[in-house]
Amino acid sequence: MDIEAESVLSYEKPHHDSHHHPEPTSLTIRERLEHFTFAWYASTMSTGGVAFVLSVIPNRFDGLTGLGTVMFVFNLFLFTAITTTMCIRFYLHPHTLKLAFTNPHEGFFVATFWLSLATMMTNTTAYGVPKSGPWIVTALRVAFWIYTVCSTLHAIIYYHVLFVVKKLVITNVLPGWVLPIFPAMLVGTLASAIAKFQPPEHALPMLVCGLSFQGLGFFIALAMYGLYFGRLVTSGLPVDASRAAMFIAVGPPSFTALAFIGMAQDLQAVRIFPDYMVLNGIQNQALITDILSLFALVMAIFLWVLAFWFFSIAVIAVVEAIPRNDFHLNWYAYVFPNVGFTIATIKIGERLQSPPINQVGTAMGAILFFLWILIVFCHIKAIVYHKIMWPGKDENAAH
Repeated sequence: MDIEAESVLSYEKPHHDSHHHPEPTSLTIRERLEHFTFAWYASTMSTGGVAFVLSVIPNRFDGLTGLGTVMFVFNLFLFTAITTTMCIRFYLHPHTLKLAFTNPHEGFFVATFWLSLATMMTNTTAYGVPKSGPWIVTALRVAFWIYTVCSTLHAIIYYHVLFVVKKLVITNVLPGWVLPIFPAMLVGTLASAIAKFQPPEHALPMLVCGLSFQGLGFFIALAMYGLYFGRLVTSGLPVDASRAAMFIAVGPPSFTALAFIGMAQDLQAVRIFPDYMVLNGIQNQALITDILSLFALVMAIFLWVLAFWFFSIAVIAVVEAIPRNDFHLNWYAYVFPNVGFTIATIKIGERLQSPPINQVGTAMGAILFFLWILIVFCHIKAIVYHKIMWPGKDENAAH
């Protein structure tokens, strides 16, 4: 029995009577746009993630920063093109607007829109701030708070929609169910990237907010892990086409690890303790940043191993299913969660001053880059050969 016939992030083609509903042999662009779903933002999310990885790779060569800058700019154009196309879809097919949010097959991917924005903001700190004036630091601060509000509303409202509109089956749970909280969780990662450029009076509230939301996202994910692990034990692996989503489980511990290290480094860079403020009850205020940095490193290592376990489980499951799997937009899950895993590895290597760990992080970054190229090629090929943007083959198939 296919336990995921009705599950979210399952791409099993729904049953049709071939006599009454034959598959079309050709469609106009207008007709194909009806099947242009929010899952396309997974491409911008992953492209931005790879660009940011290129900015932190420790073993660098001439042109690496330029390559990352090109990817950053390309991602801006790609995001604009996808957003424009999505608006055209809703204009030409108004009924798809409500269904895009109420059908979990597509609705879970709405989070990738916000995650794409988060990656563009982090890339701006890497590629934009060094080449721009002070105005961009202020713009990032404003964008951070707007993103925090929007991602919070999304996490609350979309889970409410799931609770009242669509009842999901517990035996079908996938790590993708955590996607609506992912944008809120990345507030911590954003804070770690942006706060170091801010004056102390702005950096401190950003870091407190980042830590709070990182905790929110991780603990929601932790609750989902219990359901997910129980599902694996009692119901087995997901169907072949959904196994890429198993990598999403790598994301929460990885991004939490890198956020811990990044925020601790920001405290040192901005010199919040003891120059800007003091904490009551602590005699030697100068030790605060050292203690927090040590704690951040210990927790990062602790969480890295959890991410590695989920990564290993996903790799084995995906490799076993490769001969039976065709391209779907969830293939970008091979990239984005592992962006966090790669950067966490690099950050740990930097803090431990370990060349071998840095070399592993560099190798992981290179693999991600070439994997991204392969997935983009498969993406283009899938469009040409009607594997996506085609009736019954996209996230809106359950409409």
